Amino acid sequence: MGDGRRLWFPLAALGFALLVMAVVALVPATPVAGEFATMRGYELSRGVSLGTGGLGGAGLPENRLSAVAIATSTDVVPSATLGWLAGLAAVVLAVAGWYWLGLRRAGTPPRPVRFVLGTLGALVALPLLDLVGALELRLSGDVRGPLVAALGLLVLAAYERSRFVLAVAVVFALVTVLFQPPVSGALGAAGVLFAAAFAVLLRRPRDTAADAP
Repeated sequence: MGDGRRLWFPLAALGFALLVMAVVALVPATPVAGEFATMRGYELSRGVSLGTGGLGGAGLPENRLSAVAIATSTDVVPSATLGWLAGLAAVVLAVAGWYWLGLRRAGTPPRPVRFVLGTLGALVALPLLDLVGALELRLSGDVRGPLVAALGLLVLAAYERSRFVLAVAVVFALVTVLFQPPVSGALGAAGVLFAAAFAVLLRRPRDTAADAP
């Protein structure tokens, strides 16, 4: 396309994904399997405390500890992690399609095999990075998602050689991680991304070229 204003779409797409995730998070949750398991864990621990032994009938302290462990492990459904992964995957696919169409319009169509492999690699990298953040860095889902998204913005900034997107990535990471509750951080980050997208659209092509170092 030869125009730095194409950056508005990735920024707006990520901002829209954040809005959708925030709206979904604000919708009252319905009972799920995790809640049923939590109630079952409570019943087990209550049965042990009453001397009935719950379902096992043993009435041993180990049964109560197991029930508490079940309730604790299943009470926290990884909805935040799944929401971020699903949202970021949708953004990756949308941005890939946007760049594909843009390159074709510019008369320089990308190599299909390389382009598809790059897109699939980005999709596979999302859960892998999330696992690294969870297992190695011990980060919560509300932190891992924003950091993976910020890393994606850094990759975009490197690809486009844009200092502007680099600055947006830094502000995005700070807003999403520091603002609490997480829904407030998502809404604030969405506002930052939409403002950045509008700023890109309003800039003249010769101004966007100055982003390159």
